[in-house]
Amino acid sequence: MKPDDFEQQLQRQPRRQIPAEWRAGVLRAARAAAPGTPRRAGVTSTWWREWLWPSPWAWAGAAAVWALIFVLNFESSAGAPDAVFARSTPPPAAAIEMALAQRRQLLTSLFDPVPAEAAIFAPPRNPVRPQPRSEGRAEWFCA
Repeated sequence: MKPDDFEQQLQRQPRRQIPAEWRAGVLRAARAAAPGTPRRAGVTSTWWREWLWPSPWAWAGAAAVWALIFVLNFESSAGAPDAVFARSTPPPAAAIEMALAQRRQLLTSLFDPVPAEAAIFAPPRNPVRPQPRSEGRAEWFCA
């Protein structure tokens, strides 16, 4: 018998109803064997309990950490020194110009050539180089 013939034979047979007492017994056994807390018939738990069920202590710890971070952030921003600096007036333009002039003068003094007085103590510009000795020269002849 081919599988297709068998399926056709099954489709032609009338279906019998399962007895109601069998259904109730099977459902009772399935509920007893199910892991977790027993549930009352007809009462469904809320969606957030179903979502948090796998590890409620981990979720509670994460929520506590986020609450602590939020509180610390709020407390640190209440008396922040940034607010004090933001309210202070900017320095006057004359003070900024004077600081820039001092900086410019310092930079130019660093890059200026050496003054004449300092040249006295400087080493000579063209030191005497030793000349090659005649004994050290090698002569090559090609024929």
